[in-house]
Amino acid sequence: MSIQDNQTTDRSAPGAKSPSRPAWDGNPPHTAAAKRRLVEAASRCIAREGLAATTVAAIAAEAGVSRQTIYRYFAGRDEIAGGAMLAAADRVRASIGRHIRVLADPADMIVEALVLGLAEVRSDPVLLAIWDSSPLDGFFATRFTGPSGIAWVRETLAPAVEAAGWNETDANAGLELVLRIYLSLIISPSPERGPEELRAFLYRHLVPGLGLAVAEEM
Repeated sequence: MSIQDNQTTDRSAPGAKSPSRPAWDGNPPHTAAAKRRLVEAASRCIAREGLAATTVAAIAAEAGVSRQTIYRYFAGRDEIAGGAMLAAADRVRASIGRHIRVLADPADMIVEALVLGLAEVRSDPVLLAIWDSSPLDGFFATRFTGPSGIAWVRETLAPAVEAAGWNETDANAGLELVLRIYLSLIISPSPERGPEELRAFLYRHLVPGLGLAVAEEM
């Protein structure tokens, strides 16, 4: 079943019941707060049950609202699950930022960001559930490499862009390459490499492609 099929099924699932109590216990939050709470509910569902089992009905039950309430704020399951993915990605970005801000060399920053980023994806229950999901299709990959994904990597690697002295054209091309390498390593991690093996691989093959000098010891 495709992701789109899940969305269609959610609206008319037989036997699905709305909560007997009023949505939000009769005290609806403002739009931004409502969206945040629904994304948090989706995140819990994805982490606990996996992506395939995370339907609009399941998210509504987790949040204690009706399916109609979900559709008031989101177009469907894909959109709200995408919000959960971006929320988890923000946690990864914060972790990467703390680690690379102490580095001076742009090549080191980018390599460490990729190594740490992969480790974070594999340890975050939401991201792990999304990327390990058998029904994963182009929706999440497209979202990852779309405007929100580009903005994410641009903000995450801003110190590397500055240290490299890249102009706008070089930055766009370099960050696109980094993002595509990161995505390919997430989707298809084979052959498995430990952190040191991955660093050596990236210094040898990615860093020269970015036009950055390789440190002598590497």
